[in-house]
Amino acid sequence: MLFTEHELESYRDKYLSPPKMVAELERRVQVLFRLGVGVGKSEAVDRLVRHPDTYQRFGLVVCAAPTWNIINERTVVADPTRSPVRSTVLRPRPADDCGDYAEEWERLEQMGCSALGKGTLCRSCQEGVAGDERCFWPTQFSNLDGYQLIFATEQQLVLNRSLISMLKARTGAGRVLVILDEARLLDTSFEVCMRPRELDTFREVIGELTRPEGVPSDVGDTWCRGIEFLRDASSAEVSETRLRFPDRLNRRAFLIQSTGVQRFGERFRYLGYDLALLPWTREGERWKDEDGVIHFTARPFLNCHVAVLSAHLSAPYVAHRLGKSSIHSPFEETRFQHTGTRLVNLRNRIGADSYFKKNHKQILDLFAVLILRNISEGRSTLLISRKKTKEFCAAYLERRLAGWGVEVDVADDDFSQLPATPAPTTIPIIHYGVLGVNDFTEYESAYCLNSYYVSATELNRHVQDAEPEEFRVKLKIVSGPEMKRRVEIEDPKAPDLDRTGLGNIYLRKLEVDPVIQAAGRVRFLTKPREVVFFQMHDLMRDVGECEDVRSLAALREKLGLPAAKEIDHFVAGVEAQRLLDDGLTAESAAEKLGISRRTLFRRLRGVKSAKNPTSISIRLFGTLQSDRGGAA
Repeated sequence: MLFTEHELESYRDKYLSPPKMVAELERRVQVLFRLGVGVGKSEAVDRLVRHPDTYQRFGLVVCAAPTWNIINERTVVADPTRSPVRSTVLRPRPADDCGDYAEEWERLEQMGCSALGKGTLCRSCQEGVAGDERCFWPTQFSNLDGYQLIFATEQQLVLNRSLISMLKARTGAGRVLVILDEARLLDTSFEVCMRPRELDTFREVIGELTRPEGVPSDVGDTWCRGIEFLRDASSAEVSETRLRFPDRLNRRAFLIQSTGVQRFGERFRYLGYDLALLPWTREGERWKDEDGVIHFTARPFLNCHVAVLSAHLSAPYVAHRLGKSSIHSPFEETRFQHTGTRLVNLRNRIGADSYFKKNHKQILDLFAVLILRNISEGRSTLLISRKKTKEFCAAYLERRLAGWGVEVDVADDDFSQLPATPAPTTIPIIHYGVLGVNDFTEYESAYCLNSYYVSATELNRHVQDAEPEEFRVKLKIVSGPEMKRRVEIEDPKAPDLDRTGLGNIYLRKLEVDPVIQAAGRVRFLTKPREVVFFQMHDLMRDVGECEDVRSLAALREKLGLPAAKEIDHFVAGVEAQRLLDDGLTAESAAEKLGISRRTLFRRLRGVKSAKNPTSISIRLFGTLQSDRGGAA
């Protein structure tokens, strides 16, 4: 189903109203709301958390986003008085305020000993500090009774996979709704590893502390037996046996951590939180390798109602990452497009990392002409590049345009200095993978200067991370029909079992999603924009109608652009005419320009007879150049 800007408001009212979304969640429990960039995802989250009916159905709403700027943009975070219920924001430890304790804090966190840090470092830091001056962090989880809306970064869900269960218990809530804005936590690694030495030291400390005044005997004995089983069992036994590790042990975390660090120093690692997750894993998602290391898949525990709001996550990907066979996605086949937007995809491999540097001149020259055209028409431009080549592209484009007499500022880092209203000659360049940045919504065009692809190593790391050991096979990336990238199993004898299908889902997620996210900063789905992609993937199923071209020459023709050399010759002709007007002879002017007398007159004729090769007036470029004082 396709919606244009003419149906957008009615679409939002009909499908994204809080009552409609809540009803969908009550019926399906876990739902992916796939909404294109600019369609209304952020507004839908704001309306959902502000609507009183939401809290008639759910005792607690936890809203998680990948970055702080996304959280801070929420209306009830910016203005807590607009929240219909008691709300709070879970902030990370303010590391910059830890002073002399910062290094020790980092060491304890790496050992999983945050409880020890709170009980020693924080206590020492706060001695003598009174009232409002005391640090919020050590006690922010202690006083949550009655809170119904909590904001947190997705990283907190990754670091504490039982966070939702803990918040439910401490707020006294009944039903819980988790809202994942963008759901980047699904891209993080879920695999937990525990080495034999770590298990041994942890077991030894628990055994020593298992007594009436320490760790209760029933709890300590259960944990010790479970750890001994893991140490002695085969990989098959680890996979098939569901162990029980009562979470009550973690109530003694400070005691265990302080004893463990005192006994073993940096060799100690607190495993209580990791092992408590083991019972929630499925058979096949636990195993032991040949070195005795225990591995298991520990997804964030989301045994509650979940609303995933994202622009480009697909239902198969979300389901796989959540460990489910499927997830309801009512807008999976819904597409949005602005009738005034033009999308072009340059499907050519020269934009790939391995080819870009040797082809950069012809590629960037084309985009320099495109920028020049935009400047002549008063249009603003956003550029997109791989992070590693941003500065390189910015410097080249500035030099090239200066050679045509046009001074531009290509900003590649400090976007806070951009003009409030986009200016045609101030051109930001962002990188693929940028997320949650709304500073470019008024830019009228977005151009990808190179392509974004991943290696087979990165693909395998992401795919295998959420797969049982016996299902893991090595995948490779190949070029299929029309050079489209796709996945194959590296070992032709290995059974497929839909592994290539899964691999292709991940490949598209890893390669297409960052591209559309970056270009989507200009809101091309809901505003009239011109966008040039640079991908070997077919993008139409994600962005709607998109014109494919296979070469730089075809892109120039499609957009009605002259070649950069034509502009070079025109600028040289303008400069030649200026020299003649200043009184130089043709021979002197040719010598000054480093060309022959014959070439000089050819350039002069070119200036006088220059015609629009397609739809752009080179004369206008010449006017711009002349207005700025001639060629550089």
